[in-house]
Amino acid sequence: MTARGAIAIAGFGSSQIVRRSQRSITSLAVDAILEALTDAGLTREDIDGYVGAPWATHAGAVHAEGADEISCKTIVRAFGLSGLAFWADLYRGYATDMAAMGAQALLAGSCRYVLGVRALFNLEGPSYATSSAPVAYGDDQFVKPYGYSTAGARFAARARRYMAETGATREDLYAVVALARRHAVLNPHAVWAGKFLSLDDYLAGAPIATPHGLYDCDMPVCGAAAFVMCRGEDLPDTASPAYVAGWSGFQNPEAVFTSSGLGVADVACCQLYDGFSSMVYEWLDGFGFCTSGPAWKFIRDGHADRDGRLPLNTFGGSLGEGRLHGIGHLREAYLQVAGKAGARQLRTAETCLVQNGPYDGSSFVMLCSEPRFQGGRPG
Repeated sequence: MTARGAIAIAGFGSSQIVRRSQRSITSLAVDAILEALTDAGLTREDIDGYVGAPWATHAGAVHAEGADEISCKTIVRAFGLSGLAFWADLYRGYATDMAAMGAQALLAGSCRYVLGVRALFNLEGPSYATSSAPVAYGDDQFVKPYGYSTAGARFAARARRYMAETGATREDLYAVVALARRHAVLNPHAVWAGKFLSLDDYLAGAPIATPHGLYDCDMPVCGAAAFVMCRGEDLPDTASPAYVAGWSGFQNPEAVFTSSGLGVADVACCQLYDGFSSMVYEWLDGFGFCTSGPAWKFIRDGHADRDGRLPLNTFGGSLGEGRLHGIGHLREAYLQVAGKAGARQLRTAETCLVQNGPYDGSSFVMLCSEPRFQGGRPG
C-alpha cells in the first residue's frame, strides 16, 4: 500500500481543558487550531476545507453562538480563514462524523486540507442536567415531561436492563470509572488527572439516575480540540500521520470493519465514548471484543488496562479528561496510532477504533498507522 489516495489526519491540537474559564469558547478554539496547524506543519493559508460539529448536547444547553457553541462562520471571522472551498457544520454530529465527512470531501477532490474543530463551554448559570424551559416541542414533548431526556435517564434505563441481564453491579461500574482515573494520570489535559477515587467514595456519590451516581457522569468543561486532514500525497514533510482506513454510522456499525478491510482481531486499542460509565459496555459486547464473557467482566479482569488485551480510553476518556463529546477520543486515537502519545504510548497501537455518541446515534472511525485502501463502501 502507498499513501497515494489514502486519507490522513496530519495533525491535532488542543486548548487547555478546565471546569470553568474566563476566556471564550472562540479563544479556546483558536488555541486548538493553532496547535493543530503547527503539529501538521501547515499555515492558515493552506486550509481550504472545514468541518465542525457545533451542537451543545446537554439538556440545559443555551445553544448560543459564541457562548456554548461555535460554528464555521465564527471560526472564519475569528481566525481569518479566507480560502474555503468546502465547509460543513454537522447538526448533532460527533468528532467521528467530522472525520468521515472530511475524508469524503478529500476523496471527492472538494478541497486539499480540511480543518476540523469541536469546542464545548461550561457556562455559569444554566443547569447542565436539566432544562427549565416551560414548554417542550417536537419529540421532546413526549419525553421531557417524564424526565427521560434529562440527567442521562435514558442511558440509565438501558444500563439497568444490561445489569439485570448480565449480572453487573455498581461495583462493576466503578471499575470503569477507576480505569478512567488511572488512565487520566498521564494526560496533562485531564481534569481528573491524579485524583483517584475509592470504591467507598464512588458509592457515596450523589445518585443521578439509577444506577448512575455522580461519578458515573462525565465532567462538563471548557475546552476545544482541532485536527487537520489531507490526502496522503499532500502530507507535509514534517507531519506524523494516522490514516483513516474506514468509517461507519449508527445504522450500519459493522461497516467500519468492511470499509477498512480489518476485523475485530486486528484492533490494537479502542477509544469508546463514555459520557456515562455504562456506555463502554455497548460496543465492547456488540462488536464481540469480549469472547469470554460480558464487557463488565472484561474490564473488571484488567483486559482494558494499558497493558491489557485491548487498552481502552488510554487518555482517561470523558470520565477522566472531561466532556468534550468525543473529540478527545479521536485525538487520543491519532496520538497513539501516530506514535505521539508520550508517556502513555502503547507498545502496540497500529490500529485504533474510535466510537462517539450514544447507542442510537453512534459513529465510528478506524485509524491505522499505515495507509490502507477502503475494502468496501463506508457505512
